Parts: sequence; structure tokens; C-alpha cells
Amino acid sequence: MRQFWLSSGLSADAWATALKSYERYYHLILAHNEAAGLMGRISPADFYLKHVADSLAVLPVWPEILNGPVRLADVGCGAGMPGIVLAAALPELHLTAIESSRKKAAFVELASAELGLSGRVEVANRRSRELGRLERYWGRFNVVTARAVGRADKIIRENRMLLAPGGSVILYKTPSAVAEELALARREAGKHKLTIEISEPITLPAEAGTRQFIRITTPE
Repeated sequence: MRQFWLSSGLSADAWATALKSYERYYHLILAHNEAAGLMGRISPADFYLKHVADSLAVLPVWPEILNGPVRLADVGCGAGMPGIVLAAALPELHLTAIESSRKKAAFVELASAELGLSGRVEVANRRSRELGRLERYWGRFNVVTARAVGRADKIIRENRMLLAPGGSVILYKTPSAVAEELALARREAGKHKLTIEISEPITLPAEAGTRQFIRITTPE
């Protein structure tokens, strides 16, 4: 994890503060996992390698997220990843966590309060396509993240209206999913004059998996 932190762009102070939050976050997940249906059984190694490291893997790929205030919407955030993980590490990030499950949304709200993030976190207990129909959310976000929660073209179609000019949808995918979904994603992006970039594959620490990102950006 240390080598991964060094590549993330986070300062030593930010990393030390975030690690304290992640420890508390892990114990909150354990305490509420069964009642809220958050995820399967999770060991500390799985939490840090497959969830925390994976959530942060976007930072060395697109480090603009590190710079200045960012309004981020996390689609289908589940237990709060990547949104809560990023918010705990980036004090200028303002998060809207979008989750249709009432129990999971309630957990994210509780976790935000316990981690001292409430002033920077809004929980929207609904589907992202519903937010896309609400004018007050149009053009509101610099970044929309989606971590393994749907096909790329569908996410573009349902969430592009949420983006501010120059904003990006960043999709957490595996290399196999990128290969499978890219053609349809390009077609959908082309309909709306959006640009697409693909990251190089990133190997998570301790060979915990390989992540690749699709970034879809609106014109300035």
C-alpha cells in the first residue's frame, strides 16, 4: 500500500489522515454489513487492497481531481466506494452519493457523519437517471464516477446531463469490460459530441486485480 500511496499524489499528511478515516470506515462496514446488505464478508486485506486502493487508483491517472474544489457524483455508490474513500482523502471534494437502496444510502449517510464528512456529502436515495431528469442537478458536477455498476453507454446516456462544462464521467472497469463495452460507449459519446479517453491498465497492490478507466468528457 505504501508504494501505491506514493504514486497517488496524496501528501503524507493527507494519507495519514485518510488512513485513520479508513480504519473507522472499515469497522463501520463490519458493524452494519449484514443489516444493510453492503457486501460479502470482507477481510482487512480485501478492504484496503480491493476497495480503498481500487477507489484511489483514479488519482495517478487523472490527477486533476487532486487540485482545488471538486463536485463529484458517485453513481450506485453502494457502501460508499469510491466516493467516501475519495472524500476522506481530498478535503476539497464535495460528494453527492447516489444510491437507490434505502439501507445502503442510510449507511453512507451514517458513515459520512461518523467520519466527519457530513458537511461535504449529500446522499441521494434514488437512481442516477432520476437525477438526470431534475433540472437542479444539470451541469452541477465536475466529475461523475461509476465503479463497476453498469454498461458504459448506459451510464453516459443517463448521466451526461449532470456534468458541468469540461466535466467528466469516469468509469471504473476491468480491461475485459473495456474491450467489451468500448464500441458502444464511443457511439453513445459521439451522439453528444463527448470525447473518450482510455487509461492504461493499473495493477492493484499485492496483485489484488487490474483496473482500467474510461473517461468521457463534455466540451468546455
